[in-house]
Amino acid sequence: MSNGPNNRHRIRIGMLVSHLEDDFDDAVCEGAMIAAKQHDIDLVILPGRYIDAVYADKIRTEYEYQYNTLFELAKDDGFDALLVLIGTIGSHLDKDRRKAFLKQFGNVPIITLTSQIEGYPCISVDNRTGLRQVIEHLIETHNCRKIGFVSGPVTSDDAIERFDVYKQVISEYGIEYDENRVAYGNFSKYVVEEVGELLDRCPDLDAIVFSNDQMAIGGYQAMEQRGIKPGKDILVTGFDDDPAATDLTPHLTTVAMDSTELGYNALIEAVNYINDGEIQRDTLSSSMIVRNSCGCSNNTKLGIVGLEADPMKIAGHAEEISRMIFNRYRLSSGSQNYRRDFAAMIVEIARCADMIRQEKGYDPYVIFDMLEQIIDVHFFDYTDLETLYSVMEYIHSSLAGCIDTQTGQFQLNSIFVRLYKMISELNDSVCHEKLSNNYFMTWQTNSMTKDMLIFDAYDDEAYRSVIDKLTMLHVKSSYLYVYEPQIVNTKHDVWKFPEKMMLKAYHNMCGPQLLPADKQMISPKEIFSNPYFPADRRYTMVCMPLFTNEEHYGLLICELEHEYFSFLQSITVQLCAALKIISLMKQQTKIQKQLQASLIEIRENNELLGELSKLDELTCCYNRRGFFEEVRKLIRAEENEGKAAVMIFADLDSLKTINDRFGHEDGDFALRGISKILSAAFTNNEVIGRIGGDEFVVCALAEEGTDASAIRKHIEEMTEKFNMRDGSEKEYYVHPSVGVYPFRCGGTVEVGELLSHADALLYARKKNKRSIIKAERDTQK
Repeated sequence: MSNGPNNRHRIRIGMLVSHLEDDFDDAVCEGAMIAAKQHDIDLVILPGRYIDAVYADKIRTEYEYQYNTLFELAKDDGFDALLVLIGTIGSHLDKDRRKAFLKQFGNVPIITLTSQIEGYPCISVDNRTGLRQVIEHLIETHNCRKIGFVSGPVTSDDAIERFDVYKQVISEYGIEYDENRVAYGNFSKYVVEEVGELLDRCPDLDAIVFSNDQMAIGGYQAMEQRGIKPGKDILVTGFDDDPAATDLTPHLTTVAMDSTELGYNALIEAVNYINDGEIQRDTLSSSMIVRNSCGCSNNTKLGIVGLEADPMKIAGHAEEISRMIFNRYRLSSGSQNYRRDFAAMIVEIARCADMIRQEKGYDPYVIFDMLEQIIDVHFFDYTDLETLYSVMEYIHSSLAGCIDTQTGQFQLNSIFVRLYKMISELNDSVCHEKLSNNYFMTWQTNSMTKDMLIFDAYDDEAYRSVIDKLTMLHVKSSYLYVYEPQIVNTKHDVWKFPEKMMLKAYHNMCGPQLLPADKQMISPKEIFSNPYFPADRRYTMVCMPLFTNEEHYGLLICELEHEYFSFLQSITVQLCAALKIISLMKQQTKIQKQLQASLIEIRENNELLGELSKLDELTCCYNRRGFFEEVRKLIRAEENEGKAAVMIFADLDSLKTINDRFGHEDGDFALRGISKILSAAFTNNEVIGRIGGDEFVVCALAEEGTDASAIRKHIEEMTEKFNMRDGSEKEYYVHPSVGVYPFRCGGTVEVGELLSHADALLYARKKNKRSIIKAERDTQK
């Protein structure tokens, strides 16, 4: 080929991963992209899924093997080295088959990630240290003796090593190994059945250690089905510190292994290997991250900082504190800059507290200006709000401990309130911008098929319209290759790219370009070296196959930032759908079964948007529309005919007072609190909605004989628990007034009429409402 290794002035590295929607592989890709950008390396990502995988959802994954065809592109002699995430790609293969997979790439230097294969250098993860810390923590801190374990596939090196750590640690503590306490999963969240069987088999378990966080998600679902509360009834831990770990309730205690750092280091080591024939760092560290699921409190993980009520000592910890806050992409220049600048601000905050303690004057706008210079639209790419607020609150409380005067405390509190407000406003702005961008991206993506089909089946302008859409979807450059005719590839075929393919259209940081028919013919060896590919600048390209079931239409190669990777699947689904229709129009045949398979993901996306439109954004319960729809289903369901039920109308006492005296953030806290109280009071067969500003409604099936007073009493108990736990530091009580109206389900029952009755009962009870301000309430007592 014309642009081989000897003719290029920039290193080109190929990266073979499984699935960009897999959080681990996605983070590894992001780390490699950061390193490639910093070191001027061309990077080509080939997300070829899994070899010989066994999926839980066999229908929608029947043709996943088609993605494996992307790995053939790695045989191109234009790559200087390959990074192969063999631990996920080959998670279903034994070592001999993994080695055979790598051999097909010939003499290209290969570095494997996460799994050691004889004859190949490997960048691996220290599975032992962090997992040992987790298991020892369960035993020593929480006195767990009956510890279950959910292992990954028996073909995975990581799974085997983590399983060995489990057996070794419990043995060291004199705990006998029991095979009944072990379940085997596939490193995905589809392990609900396996975990459920483990729970049923061993109902007396103190804790379960999951080999990765994705399987812990499935474990939470299995526990929910059995009424088991993670972190209380049974302690739970994971591994990987997946972004989903902090989405779970309670937050998941896990082992932090920075997947982004793995990708970053892998690319750097690939360059070292190309230049020197060896790698310098082959193992990445791991450590325990303590959250709530193991029974610990939120701030346990902050104890390692060792803060004291001394401004100077806190200032001395500034760099360590800042490293804790900016825990993403730690090796990137962006993260390093944020850590440096934020550490300087922490030092200034500590100096401010010291000046306040000495009752000397201090201008807090110095701090505010520093924060204003630090926070920008990329700020939350390197940290998360939970970690940031937790650390800031810890600094706040530690500094407050060194100030004796009430005036000084007020000054310090005012400064931190302003800092929290600035951070919150930025987060709101970023979230709003991302949401607006997502709406735009979704709209543009969904219109791709429609725009293509405006043209005649034989009109290449249809392909230009695709590229035109991509230019509006944050894609820097794109290349649309089409096979004419399309290729049928069954599961038993050996894939081979056609000798010639058609480059229909492209763009390279400019408008869409449609190639004339006599310029379209491209050899597979010219995919990354044709005259239209970037040659004067570096790039990171992602390759996606275009297929429907067994029919391949072509290949899409895109250059885009990592934050937009989530749209690639939707783009390719839309594009594949359009290409399929064009193919049908050309062939004038009916292949309805294949067309339905190609459009299934579009329908799912639309269903998801429909569900999101029924939810209240602040409280995450149903909005008015969603509540009415779900309640009608509940009370008119044939199986619920004649069953006892209740309609509850609730509102938040004195929302205006809370907003006026404590601010709208506290008002939002109180509204979310009402949602939590009602959710806690009803744990099954209920529909909860927010239908107005402070108005909430609940419709739930009830036990025969349950009266309204018992329900009101139970809600009151949940209210007290919430205020003692979540609202203990608030100066007001979060309290709902409720009206409870019992009824029986039936096909003729009207939701509006039920709400009117419940509302009337609520109004009667509101006459005797108590003060929600704690000081005033105590005075009344």
